[in-house]
Amino acid sequence: MTILQRYTVNIPERIKKKIDVLGKSCIWSIVAHLNSLDEKTINITSLIAKLNSNYSHVVKCIDLMKSLDMVQEIRMGRVRLIKLNTDNEYVKAIINILSL
Repeated sequence: MTILQRYTVNIPERIKKKIDVLGKSCIWSIVAHLNSLDEKTINITSLIAKLNSNYSHVVKCIDLMKSLDMVQEIRMGRVRLIKLNTDNEYVKAIINILSL
């Protein structure tokens, strides 16, 4: 049992999910970068280059973010655009913390 598991035994699942999401640095980086853009939209290849990360790592984070409605994926042919959902509670919380 890890230290995190030991301390989160009695925490409800909905809270554990929030801790898991807010504990991922890739999600913070993606939200911060998308929030800095005027249209809150970017091509996934450009996002990967800006974050200086690899494709599989960023795609896993984006898939998690899509499942939580933090971002929307817009496909235009072979181009994948990622758009930040600024109405999402997780996104609002991250933006508020980043703006401190």
